[in-house]
Amino acid sequence: MTSVLPPFVQAVSGSLGASSANALTYPLDLITTRIQATEKGTSIRKQIHTHGLSSFYDGIGADTGATLLSSFLYYYMYSFLREFVVRGNGKSKAAMLSLPQELAIGYLSGIASRSITTPLNLVTVRLQTARASEDSSAQGGASRFTGVCRQILREEGSRGFWKGFSSNFILSLNPAVTLYLFQQYRRMMLKGKERAAPPPGHSFVGGALANSIAVIMLYPLLLAKTVVQASRRSNSANNSSQYPSIQSSLLGIYTTGGFFALYRGLGAQLFKGVLRQGTAMMVKQRIEQLVVQAYLKQRARVASNARVR
Repeated sequence: MTSVLPPFVQAVSGSLGASSANALTYPLDLITTRIQATEKGTSIRKQIHTHGLSSFYDGIGADTGATLLSSFLYYYMYSFLREFVVRGNGKSKAAMLSLPQELAIGYLSGIASRSITTPLNLVTVRLQTARASEDSSAQGGASRFTGVCRQILREEGSRGFWKGFSSNFILSLNPAVTLYLFQQYRRMMLKGKERAAPPPGHSFVGGALANSIAVIMLYPLLLAKTVVQASRRSNSANNSSQYPSIQSSLLGIYTTGGFFALYRGLGAQLFKGVLRQGTAMMVKQRIEQLVVQAYLKQRARVASNARVR
């Protein structure tokens, strides 16, 4: 993302692109989460028959809110920090930074955004897996969101909203790697004006490829985080560890199913990522192009009026 637009414009375009992609792929995201959270997976046909098509949008409100906020904070922080580093090096805004610098900026931006949106993400996972676990607190029309929040507070206190956050110290590399790879795609595959303003097709393909590589690298940790966030209080009195940790979840998945179990649901995750990240990048780039076009038209109009006078 070597855009020279102000941080606020990049943040708005990024959040709108991400939320648009989220709405488009949400049913697939819900199915992926249920596959990751339960060993037995989920039957799409059974869910439609039992709960109807509307059940594929459980938690979309919380997820859209989290996506908007997370993406806005991420892109704002990224563009702000990148501009700060570039100015410190005495370079132009569009200058290339080293790999460590790019990843560090993306990583810090990811940590900052995830630290704020983790509670919404956790509530979303609970809403997405409620029907599969027959959790009545997350079912009941408009009260589902507040029902889940009350359950988390009752069982775990306010700290429960940040359950699984420790994984973000590694998972925050995901958007950093994705953004870095997308930049490299632009520099390798595009030239001239197209590099500065990639066509929609290239934005989609570049975003999808970058996200796929990043997801494959970090998928086991992503799977463990979903398992931890979807977990509920155990009713067993003999179970001293009522809530699994990231480490115990990884060990449990590996012990039960072997190495390949650590990639349970990877196919669905990649397919979702291709659609989501590709669409998000495409929409983001298009919004930025429209902003630039509007600015150039306004400047031309002002210059024309000045000549008339």
